[in-house]
Amino acid sequence: MAYQLSTVRTRIQQKLDNTAFDQTKLTQFVNDGQRDIFSTYKFPFMEREASLTTTAGQVTVSTLPTDFQSTISLRRYTPSYKAGMLRYVEYEDFDELHPNPTVGDNAIPVEWTLFNKTITVFPKADDAYTLKLRYYKKPAELVNDSDVPEIPEEHSEILVLAGYKRALMHDDNYDQAQVVQQDVDQLAQAMIIRLSKRSTGQVHVIRSPRNLRRR
Repeated sequence: MAYQLSTVRTRIQQKLDNTAFDQTKLTQFVNDGQRDIFSTYKFPFMEREASLTTTAGQVTVSTLPTDFQSTISLRRYTPSYKAGMLRYVEYEDFDELHPNPTVGDNAIPVEWTLFNKTITVFPKADDAYTLKLRYYKKPAELVNDSDVPEIPEEHSEILVLAGYKRALMHDDNYDQAQVVQQDVDQLAQAMIIRLSKRSTGQVHVIRSPRNLRRR
C-alpha cells in the first residue's frame, strides 16, 4: 500500500473504528497535525539551504524562500575572499545596538537579525554578496489523495496519531486525545534521536550571543 494522504486517512478511520468519518475533515486534521509537529520539533530532513543576495549600500537582503519556516544560520559565501559567518542578534538587541542601521559607512556585513520575514544586516553591505541561508522548511500542504507527507514512511505512525488526536477532539473525547498527544511527543523525540547525526534530540537553531558589546 502506497504511503500517501489517502492511506493516512484510512489508518485514522481504522483507529476510530469509523470508516464513514468525513474525509475532508480528516485531511484538515492531518495537515494540522503535520504543521503542529514541524512547528514543535525540528528534523534534519526538513533542512534546506538557499542563496540570498545583498545590494551595496543596503541593509536588507533579497526575499526569503517561500517555504521558509525558521532559520539555522547565515553566512557570506561570495566573494570567496570575504566568506564567513554572520553573527545572529535578536531583533530587540539589534535595535538597541543599531537604532538606524542605514547610518554609517559601507563595510563587510558581520551581524544580522530577522524581523517581519526580513533579514537586516549590519553594517551596510559594501558589495553584492551571495549569502547562504540554512533554514527549516514549512511542510507542504497535503491536498490530493496521492500527496506524500513530509514525515518519512517509517515514522508515519506519528502523523496518523496526530490526525487521530484531532478526530478524537472533534468527537469530544478529550481525555483520550491527551493520551494520544503523549504518544505523538514520544514518537517525535524518538525520531529526532534516530535521524539526527549531530546530537541526541537537540534542536539545531540559531543562537543569540551571550555578551553583546554596546556601541
